[in-house]
Amino acid sequence: MVTWQRDIDEIRRLLLEIEGGREAFCALPRSAAEAMMLPAEDCLPDAEARKLAYHLSLLESAGFAKFSRLSNGYWHVRGLTWSGHELLDNIRREDIWAAVRERHRQLGGFSMEILSGLAGEMMRSEAGRLEASDA
Repeated sequence: MVTWQRDIDEIRRLLLEIEGGREAFCALPRSAAEAMMLPAEDCLPDAEARKLAYHLSLLESAGFAKFSRLSNGYWHVRGLTWSGHELLDNIRREDIWAAVRERHRQLGGFSMEILSGLAGEMMRSEAGRLEASDA
């Protein structure tokens, strides 16, 4: 069974993979690929494939990434958007990400706008410390 909850770790992982050059994702469940006699080696088990498709759809609808969906269940990556790059730049560092995740856990979740803003504030604070140490 797939839960229809946004997984912020999955969102970050996908953004990092796309930025790193990932060109496509197979979101066709392995059982469906096998039933259609399609190559299934890139396909995920059913629940994982549905979770992947859901999160790719979230990235697209939020304006963080662009995809072309192919009839064989593949999502061809067309790239990150400006917003996607901005979000990823704010959440790339492991220490920043760990702090954001901890606040997310403490509060029981919050919007991507708050997540990005919080990470952005942490990055601005780090940049200010660097500037002060250079002076």
